[in-house]
Amino acid sequence: MDESSRDQNIKSIIRLEDRVGQCSRCLSLTMCTSRPSRGKGDLEPQVFLVFECENSFTRDTNWLIELRNKIKQEFNIERVYHTFMVRCHPKACSNRQSYSCIIPGKMLGRDNICKLSRDICDGIPIKPSGEVIINCLTYLLEEMDILKPSYVVLFGKKVRDYVLKSCGGFEALQTGQPYEYKDMVFLSTVEETSLNEEEVQNLGRIIAKS
Repeated sequence: MDESSRDQNIKSIIRLEDRVGQCSRCLSLTMCTSRPSRGKGDLEPQVFLVFECENSFTRDTNWLIELRNKIKQEFNIERVYHTFMVRCHPKACSNRQSYSCIIPGKMLGRDNICKLSRDICDGIPIKPSGEVIINCLTYLLEEMDILKPSYVVLFGKKVRDYVLKSCGGFEALQTGQPYEYKDMVFLSTVEETSLNEEEVQNLGRIIAKS
C-alpha cells in the first residue's frame, strides 16, 4: 500500500470512529458508556480479529500482545488489527433501575463516574442483544471495507453467525470452512475466553492449506 492509500485509510477510520462516538442508535447503552470501544492495530492489516465486545481479556494488554504474537507466528504475517462487533458494552445497572425518572444525556462521564451514584460505575457487563448487534454491525462491515485485510478471524459463534450472514456465507455456517468474500478469507474460532494454543495452531493450518 502506498503512502496516499495509507493516509486515506487513516482518514476513513477517523471519520468512522467520529460517527461511532456520536451514535445514538442504542440510547440505553450510550447513556452508560464513557467511550465506545475502538479498533486498534496496523492500518494495513493482513489479519483482522473480531471480538463480540470488549471484556477483561481484550482489556488486558499482555493477553492481546501474546495473542497477536501467536497469530503472527502461525499465519506467518506481521500486521494485525483487532476490533469489536459491538462498540458499547451492555451493562446491568441497579442504579438506573432505582430511578423512576432519568435525566437526559449521558449518565457516565469519561472518568467512568456515574452521575446517579456519583461513584465509579459498578454496572455488570452482559451479552449484547440481537437488536444491539444489528445496530452496530454496519460499523464493523464498513471498517472491514476500509482496511481490506487478507484474513478475518471471527471469535465465537455469535460473531461468526452475524458476520457471515451479513456477507452471504450461509454455507460456511454449516461447514465451518473458510469463506471468501470481497478478497477476504473469513475464519471462525472459539470465543476468546476459550482460546488456547491448539485453536490458534488450527487456524494456522487452515491458512496454510488455503
